Amino acid sequence: MIISLRHLFVDSWIGRAAALLIFLAFIGWGVGDVYSNLGATGSNEIVRIYDRSITPDDFSRALSAQLPAVAKQIGLADPSKLPKSEVEQIARQTLQNLVMQNEIQLAADRAGMMVPDDLVRQDIFAIPAFHDAAGKFDRSIFNDRLTRMGLTEGKLIQVIREDIASRGLLQGIGQAVVAPPSLTERMLSFDANQRVFDMVEIPFASGTVTAAPTDEQLHRFYDNHPQMFRTTEYRHAKMVVMTADSVAKTIEVPDDVLHRLYDFQARTYDMPETRTLQVLTFTDQAKAAAAATAWKGGLSWDDIQKKFPEAAAVALPSVRQSDIPNPELAKAAFAAQPDRISGPEKTGMGWVVFNITAVVAPHKTTFEQAKGDLKKQVQTQESAEALQARQKQFQDAVAGSSTLEQIPGDLGAVPAAGTLDSNGMTQDGLPAPIPGDETLRQAIVHQVFTQSKGAQPTVVNGPNGTFFSVLVDEVHPGTLKPFDSVRDQVVQAWTAEQKRRAANLRATALFGNAKSGTLRKAMDGQPEASALRQDVSVSRVHPDQSLPQNILRGIFDLKPGTTGMFETPDAFWLVNVTADRPASAEDLKSLGTRLVDDYRQSMQSDIPMVLSAAMEKAFPPSHINMALYNQVVAAAAPASAPAPENGAH
Repeated sequence: MIISLRHLFVDSWIGRAAALLIFLAFIGWGVGDVYSNLGATGSNEIVRIYDRSITPDDFSRALSAQLPAVAKQIGLADPSKLPKSEVEQIARQTLQNLVMQNEIQLAADRAGMMVPDDLVRQDIFAIPAFHDAAGKFDRSIFNDRLTRMGLTEGKLIQVIREDIASRGLLQGIGQAVVAPPSLTERMLSFDANQRVFDMVEIPFASGTVTAAPTDEQLHRFYDNHPQMFRTTEYRHAKMVVMTADSVAKTIEVPDDVLHRLYDFQARTYDMPETRTLQVLTFTDQAKAAAAATAWKGGLSWDDIQKKFPEAAAVALPSVRQSDIPNPELAKAAFAAQPDRISGPEKTGMGWVVFNITAVVAPHKTTFEQAKGDLKKQVQTQESAEALQARQKQFQDAVAGSSTLEQIPGDLGAVPAAGTLDSNGMTQDGLPAPIPGDETLRQAIVHQVFTQSKGAQPTVVNGPNGTFFSVLVDEVHPGTLKPFDSVRDQVVQAWTAEQKRRAANLRATALFGNAKSGTLRKAMDGQPEASALRQDVSVSRVHPDQSLPQNILRGIFDLKPGTTGMFETPDAFWLVNVTADRPASAEDLKSLGTRLVDDYRQSMQSDIPMVLSAAMEKAFPPSHINMALYNQVVAAAAPASAPAPENGAH
C-alpha cells in the first residue's frame, strides 16, 4: 500500500499527468457527465469529506481505470468477466483511495501549504501532451486537449496545485524504514539453515501376523469396535432457508424504476462498434518503427513492453471511437484490420504502434431484452438490506409454525425436506438438495445432527448473513450389523490392526536402540536396513515435499544427535538428526534480499494505515450516498460475472 501511495502522491507530476491525460482518459473520460442529470447538486455527490466531495464522475473515472488493471493481473482480457464480488471489492478500495486523497489535501490546506504559481506553470509546461512537434508547450494544443477531455484550465490548475501540495506533505514517507540486521539474520538462519538426518519408514503393512484369528478374538474385536460395523444413521428433516439470493427473487421492482435505470445505462445498451486495443506511444519515430518490426515478428504484448520500456503502454478493453481522446489514434484504430500490428502513426501525442485484438459490432439491447437483467440488478442491490429487514418476520413465522409449513412465501424463505446422513448425502449416495452454498449446507447438516427429534424449530444465524430453521421429524439410527454378516470385514479389520501393532513393536524396538546410539547403528544388519535413507537435508525454504508434514515439523523440533518416532496414517517413521548445516551461499543471497525487502515493505505498509486512521479522525467522511454509489458500480461493469456459488437448489 505504501508503494501505491507514493505512486499516487509523491512521484513526479510529469509522469502522472501524462498517464492521466493520455491513458486513463482512454477508459475513464468516455463516461462523460452521464451522472450530472441525476438530481440536484446535493444528490450529485457520493461522499462528502469536510468541505470537499467525491462526485459520480470522479468515482466512475477512477473505477473505470482500476477494473482493466485488476482484470489483467488475474489473467482476464475483458474486465466485464470479473466476478461481481471482485468488482465490489475494487469499488470499495477505489472509493477509499479517493477519500484519502481528499483527506490528504485537506491536511495540506490545514498546514498552510501554499504552492507558487510559477511552480504550477512549470509543471503544466512540462506535460508532453501539451507539446508541439518540437517538444515545446503549445497553447493551442493545450486548449484543444482540455476541451476534448472536458477539463477547464482552472480545474487542471487546481488539480496540479493540489498534487504539488500533497507531494510536499508526503515526500519521503516510509523512506527511513530499515530492516534491523540482527533481526533479518535471525530470520535468515531460521528459514535457510539445513537439517541433515537419517530416516527409515516402517509401513503398517510390513507387520507380520503369525496365526489366523480365533472366533473368540474376532468376537472380542467386533464387540470392542462396534462403530466399524454399524449401518449409517439417517435423519429426515424439514428446513426453511433465507439467503440474499432467495430474498432477491421476491423483491418487486416497478417498470418505471426499470425504465429509469435503462435510460441511465443507455450507454451500455446502445453500443456502437467497440474495439480492444494495445497501444505503445513513443516520442521518437525510429524507436516506434523498431517496436513495430519487433512486434510483427511475434513478440507478445508483455514481451514488447519489456523490450521497449521507454514507451507509454496501455491496454484499452472494449472502447468506442469516441472514448479515445487522441483523434488521430481513434481514427486509425477504427480503420485498421484486427489482429495486425499497425503503425507507427504520427499523432499529437507522439508516434503510436497498436494492435486491435478484438472487434465487437454495433448492437442495441431493447428495454424488453434488458428488463430481466435490470430487475436482477435492482433486486441484488436491495437483497442484503431486505434480508436483514425480514429477519424479525421470519422469526415470528417460525415461532408460530411448529411444522415449518406456515412460513409466508413472500418472505423469500426457501423450503426443503429430505433424508440425509451426517455428510449431507442421501440414501442414494447423492448430495441432499439443501439450498445455499457449501458453507451454508454444512451449517444446516450440522444443525440437523445436533438438534433433537421433534424439538421446536428456532431461527439459526447462518454464514454470510443467512438464516435458517430446521425440524428433525424422523431419526433412523445406525444399527449394529450381525456378526455373521460382517465376519469377513471383521477379519480384515482385525488383521490390519495386528499388522499395525506388529509394526509399532518393531519400530519401537529400533527406536530404543537408536536412542542409545544412532539410527545407522540400530539399522545395521536389520531386515529394514535397505530402507534407510542417509544424509537427507531440508530447510524451511526447501522442504522435501515427499515427506509427511508432521515429520517435516518434527525434524526442526529435534536437536542434532537425537532420534524421534512419528506416526502417519499408514506407517511409523524413525528420524535421527545428525547435523545442522549452514545455508548455501545462493540461498543466503536470494533469501536475504527477499527477507530485507519483505520486512521493510511490511513495516512501510503500517504507515499508510496509521496515516489513514489519523486522516479519517481529522476529516471523517459524511453524507455517503449508497444508492448513487451502487449505480456507478453497476454502470462501470454491468456484465460482471456473478460470484461463484456451490450447492443444490
